[in-house]
Amino acid sequence: MNNKVLLRVIPYSFQRLNNIILKCITLFESNQVELFRSSAGECVAIHTRVLRFVGFLRGNGPAHALYRRGVLALTTLYLVQECVYAYKVRSDLDKLSRVMFLLLCHVTSLAKQLVFHLDSDAIKRLIDALEEPVFQNEGDAAMKLVEECTRRAWRVEAGYAGCAVLTCTLWLSFPIRDHTRGLHVEFPFASPHSTDASPMFAAILLYSYYVTTLVGIANTTVDAFIATIIYQCQTQFRILRMELEKLPDTARTISEAKKEAYETALTQQLAQRLQHYRHITWTVESVQKIFGKAILVQFGIGGWILCMAAYKLVSLSVLSIEFASMALFICCILTELFLYCYFGTELSVESSHLAGSVYAMQWVGAPAQFRRSLLIVMECARRPLRLTASTLVPLSLDTFLKILKSSYTFYAVLRQTK
Repeated sequence: MNNKVLLRVIPYSFQRLNNIILKCITLFESNQVELFRSSAGECVAIHTRVLRFVGFLRGNGPAHALYRRGVLALTTLYLVQECVYAYKVRSDLDKLSRVMFLLLCHVTSLAKQLVFHLDSDAIKRLIDALEEPVFQNEGDAAMKLVEECTRRAWRVEAGYAGCAVLTCTLWLSFPIRDHTRGLHVEFPFASPHSTDASPMFAAILLYSYYVTTLVGIANTTVDAFIATIIYQCQTQFRILRMELEKLPDTARTISEAKKEAYETALTQQLAQRLQHYRHITWTVESVQKIFGKAILVQFGIGGWILCMAAYKLVSLSVLSIEFASMALFICCILTELFLYCYFGTELSVESSHLAGSVYAMQWVGAPAQFRRSLLIVMECARRPLRLTASTLVPLSLDTFLKILKSSYTFYAVLRQTK
């Protein structure tokens, strides 16, 4: 197979593969799919579909279980090959920087992938918890908030994962361009030395593109999945605050409709709101327990990834495709870190207002026992929920700024040692 034929065949094959990978993401543009239902669980539907497609989330049947193991073995093998290549070129800083930002990114992806394998039952319980009746909110205002959460989840998934796919596709063009010019192509992972032959070049290129794109889609989708659950908890806190502020009026309406005592209806409504609060806090604690260590790895390595990517970026021409691809990659990493920190901060802020919403209800004139219960509720809700990465690093915007500062410090030291 000569270079001209290869140039036609490879992009066509990768275009078809790319279309298959993006199919789950582009469904949100279809008018034939009913996207926005009142169910809180619908907000993570796009993420769970993509995660099953890429072999991270557990699906149905032994065939999918075998596929998941195969994906885990493939991504692990690719990471080992990158480590071998990094060791070989450890004395060449340019080549080392070329592989290190991808290697570190694959380390964070593998950490998340292992969580989905080791804690698959806990993740299933977490997803099922979003479909619990306590999260099936009624009322136009509550439904609008849940629907907005779903819309934002689909937009984040499409934009974030789409950016990762575009970056990997741009990286695909570089070895093809060099190969068609008759230049030797050195892939940033351990591979056979004789890659200039067209069949071997096509096989290695396809392997590299498949693994890199799969990791890119999976990594971004996991981040969007976790961030969406946190955002859904924030939304549920906002709904809970709205319901608490109008709780006496709601209880009075129910009392008149069902012909029951007002105090009984008031107590029942408060009990339902407390159940709602406990379910939200359980969901937040589950996210932290399941993904805390993986997020800690992400935060610990994120600064180094940005440092290596920035080091590579400054050596490229601003008008080159290489510069555009690296800029997109840095945007993906910044988004990855920002999603956790932003929604973690929003959750803390929203939960901190809960006690104020309890006080803001029309409790004057309510039974004494109900007022005493409100004092207990306010005391329990006084401390806001604060998400942390494995109880060590808080998910806040301050942490995001610290990571950026540390990344710049690493970059400055690296430039001085060049």
